Amino acid sequence: MDCIAITDEVYEYITFDMQKHISIATLPCMQERTIITSSLSKTFSVTGWRIGWACAPACVASAIRNIHIKITDSAPAPFQEAAVTALQSPPAYFKSLKADYEARRDFVVQMLSSLGLQIRFKPRGSVFVFAELPENWLLSDIEFVKELIEKAGVAAVPGCRFFHADPNVREYHNRYVRFAFCKSDATLNAAAEKMQELVNSTGYLDL
Repeated sequence: MDCIAITDEVYEYITFDMQKHISIATLPCMQERTIITSSLSKTFSVTGWRIGWACAPACVASAIRNIHIKITDSAPAPFQEAAVTALQSPPAYFKSLKADYEARRDFVVQMLSSLGLQIRFKPRGSVFVFAELPENWLLSDIEFVKELIEKAGVAAVPGCRFFHADPNVREYHNRYVRFAFCKSDATLNAAAEKMQELVNSTGYLDL
C-alpha cells in the first residue's frame, strides 16, 4: 500500500501498568513511511508553550519544513532553549512522571467508582479517564457535566464529543464523561471532597 502513517505520540512517556509505548515507526517497513509528531506539552506540563516537532524520512521532513516556514514563524527562543534542557532530562524524571500519573489515575478511578460511575476501561496511558454513567441515571453526559459544575464546581467533558453518532438518539455515545487527572494532588482531593458532598443515602451522586 502506498500510504503514510501520521502518529501523535505525545503520551509516549505516560504509560501505566508496565505497558511500554511502541511507535508504529519501529514496525517492519514502517520507518520510511511514518511521520511521528510529539511535543513538550504533556511530558513536561507546558501545554501553553506549543513546542512540538515532527520526525519523518528526509524527503518528507523537507516538505514539512518548506510548508511550515510559509505558514508560521518559529517558536519563541526562550522556549526553544528550555526545550533543549527538558529533552536532556535524566531517566529518573520520566520514571517519576509515570509513577506520579499512575497514582493519580488510580485515585481518580477509585473515587469515580465509589460515586457510582462505571469505569469500563482503566486507561493504560494518557491523563484522562472515561467514566460511564449508570443506566438508571436519567441525565445525559452534557446534563451531568452542567450539574457537576454548578453543584460541585468540578469540571469534566461530555463524552459525546468523542463519538460519531446521531445526537438525537439516546445511546451509548451520551453516557460517558471524561475526567482529567493531570492536576495536583491537592486539586484532585478537593474535587473528590466536593463530589462526596453530593452523595445521597444510596452512596451515589445526587445531581
